[in-house]
Amino acid sequence: MNRYTKQGAPTYHSQSARVGQTAKRSVPRRMQSPAEIARENQMRAFKLGAMLGFIAAAVVFGIVLWGWVIPTMDSAVATAQGMVS
Repeated sequence: MNRYTKQGAPTYHSQSARVGQTAKRSVPRRMQSPAEIARENQMRAFKLGAMLGFIAAAVVFGIVLWGWVIPTMDSAVATAQGMVS
């Protein structure tokens, strides 16, 4: 295999880093045991549950803010402006 392209740049991406041989076309997947697969599935489920919990908490916070805090603050500001003028 030609080490250099037409422009003269070395083609390191097509050679193995250790011995300078041509690299393989595909990389084999690592075999996983059932325990590793189960652990990976539990981690994925935990991350999904944490994300869904965070989103649900943010939605509840937004509903409470919009339904109770903002109207209460608007009336408090109107009362304070009435006292000042």
